[in-house]
Amino acid sequence: MKNAFVLFGVFLVLLLVVVAWGGKAWSAQKDARWKKVEEAKRKGLPKTAIEQLEPIIVGALKDKAYAEAIRAISMKIALESTIQGNRPEEKVTRMQAELARAPEEMKPVMEAILANWYWHYFQQNRYRFLQRTQTQESPGEDFTTWDLARILSEIDKQFDKALAHEKVLKATPIGDYNDLLQKGTVPDSYRPTLFDFLAFNALEFYTAGEQAGAKAEDAFELSPESPIFSSDNEFLSWRPETADSNSPTLKAVRLYQSLLAFHRDDRDRTAFLDADLWRLHFGKNKAAGEEKDSRYKAALRGFLERAAGHEISARALFELASVIRNEGNPLDALGLAKRGMDSFPNSIGARMCYNLVQEIQSRSAGISTERVWNEPLPTLDIKYRNVTRVFFRAVQYDFDDFISRRKWGYGALDRDEQTKLLSLRPVLEWSADLPPTADFRERMEKLPAPAGLKPGSYYILASHDPSFKENNNQVSYTPVWVSNLALVMRSRNFEGLTEGFVLNALTGDPVAGAAVRGWARNRRTGSFEPIEAVTTDENGLFR
Repeated sequence: MKNAFVLFGVFLVLLLVVVAWGGKAWSAQKDARWKKVEEAKRKGLPKTAIEQLEPIIVGALKDKAYAEAIRAISMKIALESTIQGNRPEEKVTRMQAELARAPEEMKPVMEAILANWYWHYFQQNRYRFLQRTQTQESPGEDFTTWDLARILSEIDKQFDKALAHEKVLKATPIGDYNDLLQKGTVPDSYRPTLFDFLAFNALEFYTAGEQAGAKAEDAFELSPESPIFSSDNEFLSWRPETADSNSPTLKAVRLYQSLLAFHRDDRDRTAFLDADLWRLHFGKNKAAGEEKDSRYKAALRGFLERAAGHEISARALFELASVIRNEGNPLDALGLAKRGMDSFPNSIGARMCYNLVQEIQSRSAGISTERVWNEPLPTLDIKYRNVTRVFFRAVQYDFDDFISRRKWGYGALDRDEQTKLLSLRPVLEWSADLPPTADFRERMEKLPAPAGLKPGSYYILASHDPSFKENNNQVSYTPVWVSNLALVMRSRNFEGLTEGFVLNALTGDPVAGAAVRGWARNRRTGSFEPIEAVTTDENGLFR
């Protein structure tokens, strides 16, 4: 929803096809040259493609067909970068050179492209930047060697440059760029101008989680008691006081203020309400404090009053329902989500509410129990929701075969192992009724384990569908041993020993002459390999 259009950076990295902008018709000669460009690219002839792009750039600039010029320049830079070994720094350097001589009308878009190229490179190499320590020396021009603070600072600078052309951007309808941007799922009224598009593009950067890695010592912190959750008028009047003037959170606050001030008097309230709701969502994610949730809920209720009669109110109902559900009140959340579904059935908010309704009403049943069963038998602990009956199967399996096929762990079953267990004939099947969960909350029910299973290794399967099929069902698996023996381990890890006692689980008496086997993981292959078996002494002790 937030990305009403595909990001400029992604668009230009992928070099999607665009057509001329500016009201000028393409000449037959330009069409022919574009065909030759594409043909050369298909044949792997980048130099030939560049030769065909040069006159296209000249002609587009002459005709003030700026989108066509941007497309051709970006493609040329990408091809030149390929020839030079596909080094990312080549693309940035060449775009900077093009920016220096580009017409003023093209610069905001090209600055945003450059910001997204930096951002895209960072995202692809995040782990490298996060591992680098900040140095006191000024970093060089090669941004591939920069630390986290330096790369984020550069992206910030590029967005500042792009948004500095605010007057021009606000006067440019986004419809003028329809041929440059791939449309999203909402109409242009959500992002009516190029300023809206670039502002939200910058907000994605300023609100990204990676910003926390370069936080200043006196960083600006967003308090839930601040006007971030107040009415739009109070928020617009807010002037945060902080020494951290470069704070990405502060810049996000100011961008939201610019968007709201820009659209406050619009006849169509869509852009204003959309930005206002995203402002509250931003506050929920960034503010920290005990009052955050209560302030956020109050702000959403106030927003619903202001947005009454507009489809964006359905999104606000989804947000409010989500918070209330997370607080442990799914019944009230369900009512709000259904209200959002019914109010504007064809809106994005209604679809979000529909998905939340499905989640709240979904059925689930999971099982846990003690690993070893003997007298007195343990309970089967069932965590469930929206289910009134649970079905069980006890399936016996070959532990030696099972452990020999495990890799890197003894824990969760993979898909093939689950399928195999479901295909085995159960040695025991039973079911039990469960109290209904009318409030849609998960609850726990303790059921008695079944008697009569012979000693051995089993998996207990639980399902709320008697067929144990997967459609709209959840099958849980838990391994158990049925045995009259108990194993008590004694820690000797620092001596390179594994030792313990084998006891009779019913009487506590030691068991002499019991065979004890173990398995050790092969560090190279990840497989479990058997250790030579030992027997217990008269005290039930083994090493």
